[in-house]
Amino acid sequence: MLTALRTPLNLSWRRLAMATSITLLATALGQPGEKLAHAQIAPSDWSAVEREIIAEHSRVRQNPQSYIPILEAYLASMDRDGDIPGGCGANCTLVTNEGQAAVEEAIAFLQTQPPVGPVEYSGEIANVAKSHAQAQRNGAIGHVDAQGNRSTQRLSMAGIEFSSVGENIDYGSTSAQEVLVSLIVDDGVADRGHRINIFEPDWTTAGAGCGPHATIRTVCVVNYAKISRQLSVVNNGSVALASLKVAGVDILGGALAVGETREIAIAEGNSCTVDLTVEMGRGYGSLVWDDLLICGGTMAIDSQNTLRVTY
Repeated sequence: MLTALRTPLNLSWRRLAMATSITLLATALGQPGEKLAHAQIAPSDWSAVEREIIAEHSRVRQNPQSYIPILEAYLASMDRDGDIPGGCGANCTLVTNEGQAAVEEAIAFLQTQPPVGPVEYSGEIANVAKSHAQAQRNGAIGHVDAQGNRSTQRLSMAGIEFSSVGENIDYGSTSAQEVLVSLIVDDGVADRGHRINIFEPDWTTAGAGCGPHATIRTVCVVNYAKISRQLSVVNNGSVALASLKVAGVDILGGALAVGETREIAIAEGNSCTVDLTVEMGRGYGSLVWDDLLICGGTMAIDSQNTLRVTY
């Protein structure tokens, strides 16, 4: 992130954003450079912005084309150098990396992006995101906190059970729409990792946390998670699956014949990580699977009667 004074009265700076997704193993990190402190400009009610960020995610995920007019207006606000006078406050010019080309590319992307499902707001996930945002208020940046933890560890320590997670971080925005525009355009990020996270179809749940930042005005952290309380079981083997037992109780609900598929609902309040005993027919021995995450998983039995669980 480069900051500089173009004129004595015109502050110029670049927005910094970071994205990571352990599902896609994609990381898109902006490179911070010299920083210039300036007056804080922040919403009076961050909680409203944080909830609106998740609502805007669901909006653009379900109707990607709805953001095309917004990006067209953003494009129209650029000068011939691709910078945005007043884009970061009064007498402040937002300097972009790629100029108009990045916005034009984002518009073209949205024109062909198919809809994906909405994300449900989670207060628990939002609290984790908020904590990371608050920890950066004095000028820290990045996905790794002072204790060396990433979003995966932070969500796990909060007791949130998931099968995959992702995280976007945006710096400098003061509204939900600004956050979404920044992450969708993904200016200066070669692999468009923020955009990939926004439109990742696996996410079911998300939460955002924002706050002031000492050197880049604001920080907004968005955490995504795939949380499902179902286990899909697919039997493509040569024998029936007799039972799946958790603490001696069969959750399969009766034998699963060859060629059948069954969805098993995991009751609220029950742990998603279990010790699972798998019992097959025709004299196959029992298989004990310790500490297996079953929520959001698919257990498939192949033609060799080998079991695999994917998420």
